[in-house]
Amino acid sequence: MKTKGQSLVGIIVGIGIVILLAVAFTVGSGAFGGKVEARPDGKGNTVVGRSMYRAKDEACRSNLSQLRQSIQINTDPVENVPPAQLSDTKLGADFMKCPVGGEGYVYDPKTGTVSCPHPGHEKY
Repeated sequence: MKTKGQSLVGIIVGIGIVILLAVAFTVGSGAFGGKVEARPDGKGNTVVGRSMYRAKDEACRSNLSQLRQSIQINTDPVENVPPAQLSDTKLGADFMKCPVGGEGYVYDPKTGTVSCPHPGHEKY
């Protein structure tokens, strides 16, 4: 059985895969002139960092959605009056602040609307 040269081929293939991955990460980070849209809050400048902050952005959207549903559930059906404060929704403390910046959500008890004050989350 001839196995001469197989280790060299394996090493070359392995190096090729590593180079491919390195190029993919650097191109994705904008190192070779690729366009990378900067976040309004300036966080997540690497490929991994952007992925982490995108996940936290989704957690913020989810928190706001659950808060809005809870406000709707806790609105007085007769008077159509929303809860006086967010703590009346009986959700945990983790739902009351943005996972990205830690700012508390802004609640307007007159209209029953809740929003995130973190830069870039204005449309959530």
